[in-house]
Amino acid sequence: MSSMSVKLVLALASLVPAVLGGGIVSDPSVFASKSFDYIVVGGGTAGLAVAARLSENSKNVVGVIEAGQHLPNDPLIFTPALFGAAQSQPQYDWMFETVPQPGLGGKVVEQPRGKILGGSSALNYMAFDRGSKAEYDAWTKFGGSDWSWSGLLPYFKKAELVHGAVVTTPWNDPKTVDTSVEGTSGPVQISYNDWYSDITKPYLNTVKSLGIQPSTTPENGDATGVYNCKMSVDRTTGRRSYAANTYHTIASARSNYFVLLGAEATKIVTTGSSLKRDDAAVTDSATTTDDASTDDAATADSAARPSGVTATGVTFKVGSKTYTAKVKKEVVVSAGSLKTPQLLELSGIGNKSILKKYGITPLVDLPGVGENLQDHVFVPNSFALKPGYTTFDILANNPTYAAQQNATYYKNGTGIYAATHSAFAFFDLQTFLDGNTVTGLVKTAVSEAASASLSTLSQNGLAIQLDAIKNSDLGQVEIIMYPGHFSPSAAVPGTSYISILMALQRPWSRGSVHIGSSNATAAPIIDPQYFNNDFDLQVMVKACQFARKIAQTAPLKDAVASFQDPPSSATSDADFTAYVKAAVEPVYHPAGTAALGARADGGVVDSRLKVYGTNNIRVADASVIPLEPASHLQSLVYAIGEKAAAYIIADNS
Repeated sequence: MSSMSVKLVLALASLVPAVLGGGIVSDPSVFASKSFDYIVVGGGTAGLAVAARLSENSKNVVGVIEAGQHLPNDPLIFTPALFGAAQSQPQYDWMFETVPQPGLGGKVVEQPRGKILGGSSALNYMAFDRGSKAEYDAWTKFGGSDWSWSGLLPYFKKAELVHGAVVTTPWNDPKTVDTSVEGTSGPVQISYNDWYSDITKPYLNTVKSLGIQPSTTPENGDATGVYNCKMSVDRTTGRRSYAANTYHTIASARSNYFVLLGAEATKIVTTGSSLKRDDAAVTDSATTTDDASTDDAATADSAARPSGVTATGVTFKVGSKTYTAKVKKEVVVSAGSLKTPQLLELSGIGNKSILKKYGITPLVDLPGVGENLQDHVFVPNSFALKPGYTTFDILANNPTYAAQQNATYYKNGTGIYAATHSAFAFFDLQTFLDGNTVTGLVKTAVSEAASASLSTLSQNGLAIQLDAIKNSDLGQVEIIMYPGHFSPSAAVPGTSYISILMALQRPWSRGSVHIGSSNATAAPIIDPQYFNNDFDLQVMVKACQFARKIAQTAPLKDAVASFQDPPSSATSDADFTAYVKAAVEPVYHPAGTAALGARADGGVVDSRLKVYGTNNIRVADASVIPLEPASHLQSLVYAIGEKAAAYIIADNS
C-alpha cells in the first residue's frame, strides 16, 4: 500500500468519532484491588473470546490484562486494503525478531505480533479458512477424540457469522457453498470480497490448467484446491472484524468484565510445587497411539492433582510500577505462541535447566514449554503486467482514483479499500513435482529429522507429516495470489503487478522460544530454525520455479509483461536458492510452543488445556497447537478460545 493512500485514509479517518466503549479500567490500582474469578492474560484473538464467554455468567468476575491499547477507530487497523501497514510500528506491534538464522545465511527475521486489544486479529491479513478434516483428526493422537474435526467444528461455527457473497465474482456460484458448516450467530463477521481485480480470472484459469482444481466447500474439511477465501470483514461497514470490536464490544456492556490496557503481565503468582511430579505416574502413562486412552489419561491427570501449583494471582507492570491482581478460580494464559512460554517460564513452569540458568525457582518441570515452534513461511514471486489491468497498484499509480475510492469507502464501506486478496490455493507436492523428486525430498526430510534433537511429540508430528505427503487430499504448499506489487524490490511507478506468494504449509524444521534472562519485560529468544531441515528449502525452491511456470502458462502469460522478483536472469537452481533465502518471510503463524499432548512426550497442556503440574492454569492460544495445519490460523485460534471457555465453564460448574 502506498504512503499516499495511507495518508488519504488517515485524513478521512479524522471524521470518525473515537468511542472506546465500556469495560476498560484506566487505573491499574483499581484493577488490582478487585477480586477476580478469572484472569485472562492477553486480550488477543483467543483471550477475548475466553473472557467474553466467561463473563456471560454475571456471577463470574473476569479480568483481562493487555499490554497494548484499544484502537478501534485507527484506519491502519480497520481498513482491509491497508493490511500490513500497522506491522513494525511499536504502537501496534511487539517488534519481535528472531536470532540470526543459519538456514538463511544469518538473516534476522521480523516476527510481527499484535500489541493491541484484539492481538494479532488486529494486525493479520484477515484470511478466515480452516484447513482439512484429516489434519484435525490427526490431533487425536495428541489430545484424544475431543480434538478431532468433529470436536472442533462446533467451535469454528460458534465464533463466526458468515455473510454470503454480495456481488458477482470471478468464482463459481457461491450458492454451491456448503452453508451447513458455516456459523450464523457468532461475534466475528465473515464475508467475501465485493471487489476483485480483473487479473483474477486469467490466474484461476491458468492454475486450473496446471492441475489445481477449484473448491467451493473448503470450510467442510475439504480444503485442497483453489478457492475464494472468506475474510474477517464486516461487509455492512467494510471494516475489519476482529476480537476487540466483536467479543470485547459485546462483553464491555457487562458489569463483571474488566480490561486493563498498557499492562504487561510479568508472573503468575502461585502456591505449591510439582517439582517432584506427583502426578507423573498418571500423566506419563498417556499413550500417543490410541485416541481414547490419550484422552482418558490426559483428563485423569487433570482430575488427579491433589497437590501441585495453584495460581493465586498475576503480577503486572504499568510503566515503572508493579501490581498484583488476585484470582479465585483460574488464570488463562492467552499471550500467544511467543509470549505464553515466556510467561510460563518466568512463573517457574518450564525446563528446570533453563529456569535455573536465569535464577528462577522451578515449580513445574515441563521441558516442552517453548519447544516445538512451527511457522509457515512464504516467498513472493512478482510479475509486471501489461497495461489495462486494475490491481491494488492503482492506489499508488492514480492519486485521483485513490481519493475517490477513499471517499466511497468512508461513505459506503465499499470499493477497493474494503477489499483484500482472497485467491488461495492448497495442493500437494505431486501437483508440480514428479515421483522421483518427491521421493528424494522425503529421504532428505526423514534423514535430517532423524539427526535432530526433537521431543517425542515433535517426532510424532513429523511422522504424521510424512503420511500427509502421500495424501493428495492434503495441501503441502499454498499459493496466495495478491493482485498487486508484493515483492522485495521496489515497484516501477505506473506499473501493475500480480504477485504469486508460495507458502510452505508443513515445515519439517522445528524451533523454540525461551526466556533469555529473568527480566520479565525483555523480548523472548525466538529461534524458528528456518530451513534447518533442507526439505523446507528445497520445496520452496521448487515452488518458486512452479510460480514462474504459472506466469508462463496461458492465459496468464498473455497478461504478463516481465518478471520482477526473482528477475528473468534467475534460471538455475542455485539462482532460485539464493533468492529464496534472501526473500523468505514468515506467514506470521507461530504455533506449538505450549503444545497439547502427553506430558511424557513433551506436551505442556492436557486435553482440557490445563498446564501439567498445575491446578488452575490453562493456555488458550496458538501455542497449544500440536501440529500446524495447512491453513491460516485465525479461525482456528478463535475456535480454541471458544473451546477453552467451554472447558472452563464445565469444570467450574
